[in-house]
Amino acid sequence: MSKLRERLQQRALPLDVWWVRIDPLDVVAKAKEVLEEAEDALRVTQVTAEEGAPELAAAMERVERARVAVAACYEPVTVLALDPTEYEALLKEHPPQTKEAAWGPGFGRALLLEGVQGDMDRDEWVVWLDSRLSHGERVEAYNLALSVNVRVLDPGIPKGWTVTRS
Repeated sequence: MSKLRERLQQRALPLDVWWVRIDPLDVVAKAKEVLEEAEDALRVTQVTAEEGAPELAAAMERVERARVAVAACYEPVTVLALDPTEYEALLKEHPPQTKEAAWGPGFGRALLLEGVQGDMDRDEWVVWLDSRLSHGERVEAYNLALSVNVRVLDPGIPKGWTVTRS
């Protein structure tokens, strides 16, 4: 098997992490405030302390604890892309209502429900989406499902990275 073939066949479907806020907004805001204060203090300590000084290690530890506290306010949920055949089938189930639309009503929700990973079944996800999230949070989740599924060029590839044939 050629190296190219092997690498291409090893490629997994894209996925992304949906960071679902679990804690109330005031708790999250306080945790982020503590993190910002810790990061500010670390920057000052980096300028004023000697390399290897105990206060530098303590400041770095404080930042790490604050980052852990912020992360604990969220639950990571993996959203996996559908294979192209499944994606196209789902698009056909949700045809656009107008010429300007790329898909029809309910497509983003259906796409999320197909790609969301975890130990909840589809019915549990439906109830949870409808009872625990605001409209904006649902839109954010549907947009994440769309972004992981829409096959576009990687925006991280720098301009001029490859030669363009004329």
